[in-house]
Amino acid sequence: MFEERINLNFPLEILSKELCEKYNLGSFVGNDLIEIGYEDYNYILSTNKGKFVVKVFSNLRTDKDCECLAERAYIPNNFGFSCPQIYKINEKFLYTTTINNIKFRLIVMEFIDGKDFFTLNKLPSIKDLIFIGEETAKLNQIDFRPPFIYDRWAIINFKKEYKKNIKYITEDYKKLIENVYKEFKQINFSKLKWGYVHGDLIETNIIKSKEKKLYFIDFSVANYLPRIIDLAVTICDLCLDLSDIEKSLRRTNMYLKAYENIYPLTTYERKSLKTLIKCHQAITILETTRDKIVDNNQSEENLKFLEKGKEGLVIVSKYDFI
Repeated sequence: MFEERINLNFPLEILSKELCEKYNLGSFVGNDLIEIGYEDYNYILSTNKGKFVVKVFSNLRTDKDCECLAERAYIPNNFGFSCPQIYKINEKFLYTTTINNIKFRLIVMEFIDGKDFFTLNKLPSIKDLIFIGEETAKLNQIDFRPPFIYDRWAIINFKKEYKKNIKYITEDYKKLIENVYKEFKQINFSKLKWGYVHGDLIETNIIKSKEKKLYFIDFSVANYLPRIIDLAVTICDLCLDLSDIEKSLRRTNMYLKAYENIYPLTTYERKSLKTLIKCHQAITILETTRDKIVDNNQSEENLKFLEKGKEGLVIVSKYDFI
């Protein structure tokens, strides 16, 4: 399944040894596949000098997409944002090679010794949420406008994905999602503040190191978009405790306070954010259901996000978190 993403039909060790030589990473020791993530092929490369993360871009991506993705990953690092270092080769961040007539496009990154919140199976602490809020506010103020890249999971594409995938949804959730669709169409996106948006600040994309420091990873779907998209995603995935409404409200309040201490929201943004929170839960249901039915994706990650989206949509449709 993972090998198909990059047409890998030979031992990964061959590619890794080439990277060890070209990047001067040391002598090859081993590879460990990272099984979290939907599109690209990610793995940990171990050498006698340490560990490194390699992101090999999906063969579905164009060369231009890969160049843009490499730049997207580097820009936050260049502004002092808390994310892994991207290593250069020949003054470039994207490395391209051909092995066995198969073309590979990839980046090599710093390895963070820690675990993401999905693996930890717990929500960020209040201290963590405050840091995430502050860092997101800094990120959203970066004036970087890369070419738009379409992400079927992104809230901004909810209208198109709704039309394609609502047919897969069972009747018990279809009405809820239809109501969200009606609200979404009323938002005037030109009235929102735009900025550099990560777009996928969820539990799999924030690593907590052994030193308890947080690192943001995977800027593959980062775009120049309404900044409250990052807030909506983070609130849904990192603030809400679906078993405790009052706790969820407190956590959301602390996160927003941290963000607004650096970058205050407008009245219209706060109003729109209420709808986008519902949109994130709705599009999560649409995409995970589609993957389960069409692609037979029965992975733990996909099934967990499906159930989380269902529970979350019911709760955010009933309670006001903003």
